[in-house]
Amino acid sequence: YLAIDGDDLWLTGTGDPATGDPAISKANKRTTTSMLDEWAEALKKRGITRIMGKLIYYDAALDSEWVHPSWSKSFAGDWYAAPVAGLNFNDNCVDVKVTPTTDGEPVQYTVVPLTKGAEFFNEATSGGKGDVDIKREPAANVFKITGSATRPTDLSSKSVTDPGAFFADALRTHLESSGIKIDGPSQRVAKPLGSKLAPPISKIVAVHESKMSDVMWRINKSSQNLFAEAMCKLLGQAWMMKQGRDQPGSWHAGAEAVRDFLKRNGIDTTYFVIVDGSGLSRDNRVTVRLICDLLVTMTRHPHADAFNASLSIAGKDGTLRNRLKDLPGESFRGKTGYIGGVRSLSGFVKTRRGEWLAVSVIYNGFKGSVKPFEELQDEVVRTLINYPSLPAETPARERS
Repeated sequence: YLAIDGDDLWLTGTGDPATGDPAISKANKRTTTSMLDEWAEALKKRGITRIMGKLIYYDAALDSEWVHPSWSKSFAGDWYAAPVAGLNFNDNCVDVKVTPTTDGEPVQYTVVPLTKGAEFFNEATSGGKGDVDIKREPAANVFKITGSATRPTDLSSKSVTDPGAFFADALRTHLESSGIKIDGPSQRVAKPLGSKLAPPISKIVAVHESKMSDVMWRINKSSQNLFAEAMCKLLGQAWMMKQGRDQPGSWHAGAEAVRDFLKRNGIDTTYFVIVDGSGLSRDNRVTVRLICDLLVTMTRHPHADAFNASLSIAGKDGTLRNRLKDLPGESFRGKTGYIGGVRSLSGFVKTRRGEWLAVSVIYNGFKGSVKPFEELQDEVVRTLINYPSLPAETPARERS
């Protein structure tokens, strides 16, 4: 929400992970900052070209544990371990593109979104080996571009340290470049405007709402971890609200919400441990039996079609775009998973006789290349496609 209260401009976050997401923006023929353009225009339509007070931002819809304590410290700065908060923008990352100039001279670079709180050191040169790279300091928004570039190159997205401050900084910078000056400082607050997450209608200038279908395909087709982490915390927030507890969303509450869903659907959670939303933590524990039971349960869920549509299609899109290209039609829809030494593949297989099977294959503790293990997983899927017809009386639970 963007709102005006007296002389102050308010930015209120709901925990939506998709705000300014570059992939969703591109799919909708927009840019990362299109929303900020619209917000600037909304202010101007009200005759506002100067904010006399502060830019106040509220990001406590989700708790302040932005980075999970069990994630590897080596992930700091990497896009797939970006912090998650009540305010999220551009996947809580900066995107840098470098363009070479004259051989031996510094490259030129552009940053999206533009902010004043991030510092960049450009040590990369034009020409050479073409090994340009970017790294972030462990606990600061200080980025160093190194190596050399022979052609225009989009560097790997790098996460920021404080999502709420980053969003507020990007908003302030964009508004000022659009001719809207903000006199006062940016200030984080502990309570939302009017003490409710949604500001009073009379004060709202603009609202951004993401489609759940967009969030789901970014989680399941793209494996965008930030989205999964935010949804875990938002599930926890909603679960607590049903129990009369108005508290920020957290990983702990999200885990309890997931466990409650599994139990209500008769799924055994004896060996189940969930500590985050994406599976990036090595403290998570899950069996292939549980995953298959969950997949079967989802075929009966009111939102079964939406869930199915969010999964990658083998040989067609998502993380399965380059796998199982030899399969007929859309014979496999699924989700991949990977951390060092672990590779998983789970989803639905359509047999040649038209039956659907739930399958999950997880490898743990391997060393070296993931390719042999991916090939084994793919072979399991191919085998199941040719699986004989199952007896009609076989319970769905036993078909996975």
